[in-house]
Amino acid sequence: SPLQVEHYNHHTATWHPAASMLNKRCRHGAASLGSKMFVCGGYDGSGFLSIAEMYSSVADQWCLIVPMHTRRSRVSLVASCGRLYAVGGYDGQSNLSSVEMYDPETDRWTFMAPMACHEGGGWCGLHPSSHHLRRGWDVVG
Repeated sequence: SPLQVEHYNHHTATWHPAASMLNKRCRHGAASLGSKMFVCGGYDGSGFLSIAEMYSSVADQWCLIVPMHTRRSRVSLVASCGRLYAVGGYDGQSNLSSVEMYDPETDRWTFMAPMACHEGGGWCGLHPSSHHLRRGWDVVG
């Protein structure tokens, strides 16, 4: 099922079923923040998504959070200092340079400074000593 979710127990090295997501999607961003898992954006087979969900492992339940301002497939989602950052992606027409920050305390997405170049995929990470986001994409050939 496209909604099916499993979680991995590293103590027992086994996978276990978890509650299904509320919306089917692929090419989404995912990140954990505290004890919660967040999933945003993606593609559902017919359209590009701005919707976002939060999973509680304690309750084994997904709930919707406020959607992003921009539809984003192939989005990178990074957690830092109690916030989430949705970086780049593809909206169905063009690669995105925009960045949105999610604050779970206010359930609100805010636009941040855009990246200098448009990228629709690739990786994104946080440099721990500087708190700078790094994003990249290598094209070979």
